[in-house]
Amino acid sequence: MARNETPAGFAWLMTAVTAALTLTLVVDWAGGEGFDWMTAAWLIVLWPHALRDLLRARGRRRAADRAHAAGSWSLFLATAVLWTGLVLGWTRGESANWFALAAALLLPAAGVVWLAAALAGRRTRRA
Repeated sequence: MARNETPAGFAWLMTAVTAALTLTLVVDWAGGEGFDWMTAAWLIVLWPHALRDLLRARGRRRAADRAHAAGSWSLFLATAVLWTGLVLGWTRGESANWFALAAALLLPAAGVVWLAAALAGRRTRRA
């Protein structure tokens, strides 16, 4: 089954939006608003996929495959970032952000499903 290609315009848009989100995270943190752990976790998931689509649109298939491999592990790293933010908030006496807590509980399950699908796809390509 052939995979649908992401249009080049959308790949550029996704990369630009991800870069803008990264810039706002840095500017807000430098401005003294505190580090937004949810945004950081979201960026950990977004960057590999934005780069993969951009590299694929530019014809760099091997580099896109490497970015895709990194993206497969990004859910676990994003979960660690979310839990870090939650635990640090709890140590400061802040209440739990329920959206972040739900994401921190659901992301590992999504990551396991994603990796299982990737491994199953890899095995069928070898056969």
